[in-house]
Amino acid sequence: MKYKGEDFNEFKRRILGAAFSLSEDITFTFSDLNLKSGFTCSTEVQQEVGRWFSYFVKHTPNVPFVIIGKNSNGNLVYRKTGPNPMRHKRNWKGGNN
Repeated sequence: MKYKGEDFNEFKRRILGAAFSLSEDITFTFSDLNLKSGFTCSTEVQQEVGRWFSYFVKHTPNVPFVIIGKNSNGNLVYRKTGPNPMRHKRNWKGGNN
């Protein structure tokens, strides 16, 4: 049996991967990301990661997601507004190329 923190970290990593792999101007809910991640964990861990993801979108600058409202079920609806800001062709480690 895994420790709850391990499930949380693994699920969070997969959710972020699924979110950043979406194309631009796509609307989605957290449950869409949950289905796309293909990771099985407890409902409690899913709720915690969902709370973390909404906090991440609201409070992190330069993240390519915005909350656009709620759907008929009351779930938050997100939109991806641009590419991953950490994926660029410049050498950000320094030095000359």
